[in-house]
Amino acid sequence: MNALKTLSLPREKTAADEVIRRIKQMIASGELKPGDRLPAERKLAADFGFGRAQVREALHKLEFYGIIKTLPQSGSVVNRLDITALDGLISDVVDLQEYDFYSLVETRVLLEAQAIRLCAERRTDDDMKKIIFALEQFQKYWDTPERVTYDFAFHRAIAEASHNPVIKAMLLIITPDILTIYNRERFCAPRKELVDEHRQMVELIRNGHSVEAEKLMVQHLSDVVEFAKQKLTAGSAPLEK
Repeated sequence: MNALKTLSLPREKTAADEVIRRIKQMIASGELKPGDRLPAERKLAADFGFGRAQVREALHKLEFYGIIKTLPQSGSVVNRLDITALDGLISDVVDLQEYDFYSLVETRVLLEAQAIRLCAERRTDDDMKKIIFALEQFQKYWDTPERVTYDFAFHRAIAEASHNPVIKAMLLIITPDILTIYNRERFCAPRKELVDEHRQMVELIRNGHSVEAEKLMVQHLSDVVEFAKQKLTAGSAPLEK
């Protein structure tokens, strides 16, 4: 098979997508405005008829995209964006139709490698605190079903600390869809090595070792690349479980 052959996979809609659609309706109707606080998870779950886990997943995704912001002890609020722009962002979250999975993974590695290199060079003390907090959360949940969310948050903290908004925005666009495939194929199994690699990244960032941090990130994502290559060569055939 030609190594450049692409693999297009339809994006499966989930319960979290439906929660996002309902929140979009609340914004479109004026029930929620930029700056407003969202109802609590428990109330959203009851109102929408989904479990709190699905609501939480939707909120994490909306936060990653910058559509909502979680404030300490204040819950989640709608970001102060133009309503038209906000509506477009939410449509982008739920309406991506097809994509080349291997190209997404390849692009993610390039972006993540540059993000951590710039992070090690540019991070502030406040950035460092956020990265360390994200590490602590991942260490706490690495062997639970929540690990993907906290792994996601750790990489997001690094991207934010790169102080390159284009890199961050591009990662925001592609990463959630990559994770959809990971979850569907049960790729993200808990591995203690990931915790150790995250710790090493934090130390390299803390000490400003940008080249070493970049190399570690590429190594860290090597399993992801191999997984994508398997999907590329296997075509649409499911992986053996």
